[in-house]
Amino acid sequence: MPGILREKDRFHINKGDVKNQTKTKDQLASELAEMQQRVNELQTLEKQRLKAEEALKESEEKWRSLVENAPDLICTVDRNGNILFINQAASGISPEESIGKGIYDYIPSEHHDKFKTALEQVFQTGSTDGCELVVVAPNGAAAWYDSRFGPIKRNNQVVSVTLIATDITERKLVDETLAEQAVRDALTKLYNRRYFNRRIGEEIARADRNKHTLAILLCDLYQFKAINESRGHHFGDEVLRAVAKSIQDSTRGTDLIFRWGGDEIVIVLADANREGCLIVGDRIRAGIQKIGEEVNDTLDISVGISLYPEHGSNAFELIRVAERALNIAKGGDNVHIGEEEYHIDERSVKLVFQPIIDVQLDQCIAYEALGRDPQGKLNILDIFKRYQAIGQLTELKCFCFRSTLKIAQEVGLERVFINVDFNMLNQLPLAPKPSGIDVILEISELEALHDIDNRLKIARKWKAMGFKFAIDDFGAGFISLPFVAQLIPDYIKLDRSTILQAVSSEKFRGFLKHLLPALRMYSTEGIIAEGVETEKELRVVKDIGIYFVQGFLLGLPQELKKKGTS
Repeated sequence: MPGILREKDRFHINKGDVKNQTKTKDQLASELAEMQQRVNELQTLEKQRLKAEEALKESEEKWRSLVENAPDLICTVDRNGNILFINQAASGISPEESIGKGIYDYIPSEHHDKFKTALEQVFQTGSTDGCELVVVAPNGAAAWYDSRFGPIKRNNQVVSVTLIATDITERKLVDETLAEQAVRDALTKLYNRRYFNRRIGEEIARADRNKHTLAILLCDLYQFKAINESRGHHFGDEVLRAVAKSIQDSTRGTDLIFRWGGDEIVIVLADANREGCLIVGDRIRAGIQKIGEEVNDTLDISVGISLYPEHGSNAFELIRVAERALNIAKGGDNVHIGEEEYHIDERSVKLVFQPIIDVQLDQCIAYEALGRDPQGKLNILDIFKRYQAIGQLTELKCFCFRSTLKIAQEVGLERVFINVDFNMLNQLPLAPKPSGIDVILEISELEALHDIDNRLKIARKWKAMGFKFAIDDFGAGFISLPFVAQLIPDYIKLDRSTILQAVSSEKFRGFLKHLLPALRMYSTEGIIAEGVETEKELRVVKDIGIYFVQGFLLGLPQELKKKGTS
């Protein structure tokens, strides 16, 4: 029994073992199934990974191709501007040679501060604002770019910046062209007057900073209007272009040249002294005269010059002085600096005296005071034009009047003729005539044609002070008989043109001989023949019955010496 039980028990145990073993197989099968599923999942994941890697690789290649061949400049830099990545297609900069270098190596120095400021702003604030800058490739090619910044962050900190920049060189060129058109004269390509108004303030400020003199040259072409009218505006335009080119060649590249309007040109010279301005003015004139020779026409230029700060503190004052200097320059010397060069003193005009001779008695009865250029270069009319241009002609004539009286007294003249006009007489303070000398005020016949009543009133005031009057240039133009009849001048001076007509025409000579008795009724002291230069003219004058004679034949104008001097 026990054996049987033990066997039975063993049987039960083995049966359980079998049962346990059967259960393990199921588990294994289950586990195997799970493992197979996991394998399948892993295989699927691997396939997906491989597919993703392939897609990523394809994407990377796609985007790398896009970046490398992008028309824009794409560049990644660190905070110091060192290049971490750069594409090549747009910029012409080799990535192999540039990685690790500073981007500043490819940016002109004048753009460094602007780029550095914009880059620092990205690292500090994450800003995407960029800037315009120039990039210069190793081959020297330069291009303008408009950039935007893309911050790259790690742990919420900007660690690098990607620069995406669009080439705007063509747009810049268009902008520059439009800007040039806005400041350039279309015909001559010189700067225009609007640009002068923008730049002159800057130039004055620069002169102040550098302690330099600034010069403004106002130039006006002489005879250009005649060329335009005689040879056509198209030809005139070509001449103006040649003039502009010549002036550019006569000045420095740093000088500013503006077409002021019509045939006027303004030049701004920085750091220029008086001597330098005159040299430039003469050089410009020589160039313009050469153009005149080339086109077989008369062409010249006058230049008026003002200096900063001597002649003004702003553009308006400098141009005003330059305009007045130009008017003076037109009067004779063609290149003139300032308006104050013509102070009115004994150096302004030289007084000479021409004798008036009584040819019957062969003696000098009087002298006429005449003005001359102390330098001997200009005639008196040119001198008068200069002073008229600066509004000082009457002041000059008044100075001559006072100087004549002074000299006449010093040398002991008994009688002196002085050329005057009514505007001058109206401004001179009335004063008694100096004693011991006859002073005859010569009024041009043309002066008596207008405003007769007022001028007679002025003349009578001076006559009341002891001065006498002479009608000058009688017969040269219109004759104001009412004025002569009412003034009753002390002398009438026949113009040289009247004498020459009497010489050439016997009929006119007879007319003049019959006219003289009537004139003597309105001339209390006598008739004087002016401008007699030949013996024949003197014979005709005597034949007419005139014996007071003035002219080169009888005496040249000369300076008079004081009594007691040799």
